[in-house]
Amino acid sequence: MAELKNNFTWSASRNGTFQYCKRQYWWNYYGSWGGWNRDAPREAREAYTLKNLANRWTWPGTVVHEAIEAVLNDLHGGGSQRALGFDANGIDIDAEIEKATQHMRDQWVESRAGHYRMRPKKRFGLVEHEYDVVLPREEWKAANAKVANSLRAYFSSELFDRIRESDPSQWLPIEVLDQFDFEGTPVWAVLDFGWKTPDGGVEIFDWKTGAVKPEASKLQLGCYALYVSQKYDVAPEKVTTHLIYLGEDLKDFSFRVTEKDLLETRGDMRASIAAMRTRLFDKDDNTARRDDFAMTDDLTKCELCAYRRLCGRE
Repeated sequence: MAELKNNFTWSASRNGTFQYCKRQYWWNYYGSWGGWNRDAPREAREAYTLKNLANRWTWPGTVVHEAIEAVLNDLHGGGSQRALGFDANGIDIDAEIEKATQHMRDQWVESRAGHYRMRPKKRFGLVEHEYDVVLPREEWKAANAKVANSLRAYFSSELFDRIRESDPSQWLPIEVLDQFDFEGTPVWAVLDFGWKTPDGGVEIFDWKTGAVKPEASKLQLGCYALYVSQKYDVAPEKVTTHLIYLGEDLKDFSFRVTEKDLLETRGDMRASIAAMRTRLFDKDDNTARRDDFAMTDDLTKCELCAYRRLCGRE
């Protein structure tokens, strides 16, 4: 089997890590590379293990995305209403919440047992267990409550009713990682949900469970608009993006993409790619030296970071 090569790519999440902490970025995309190999250097192996950990803040969002994805994939498969857990009033929301809750219980037990240390990519692990962080039961219950509130808001929403009654043949692939080219750089994109509209356009939906900060997702949505425009040959002005915030209720921030938006997106992507590549030791080979990626001065960021042991900030 051919050896995997660490090629330079870009994504909105990669940019977010680069902006957050340069050293975390290095661990994510360079220091952990090859850590899955049995004969990997100890540091790379440890970095790879840490890279795959969740934490109590990111975990609920992942569970919510997975629960929604599972239901949407069932709908797309055309299963019967009874098989999908629908009754005359719609989906059995309590059953979906209980399923997600049991999934979290199972993951928590698996993490506490430490199985992720042997199979980092296949087993679930939490930063809190890796660093022996003792938390009151109420904090774990709060993580589950966030999942329950988000799923209840989503499955009881008018938006979900619209999705349930729509034609699945017009849906775009759900949570499928894909690439497109941006000025010679491969760019990753994965849509939570999207569909083609009768006027030849596309609507993109992105589920959010965190704080309501629409501006913070502007680059991500612009990137998605460029992706669908190129992938599905859709005029950019016919792309509408939706940030769907899930909490006690559902908030929909809709944005009709304009040419000005796309100009800004292209400019931001271009600048981000250039900044990342400037720090490379060898741009052609995509190699980087740790010392060229400084640690953050904001120690509060380190408290949430899985790499803090490797950075000597445990």
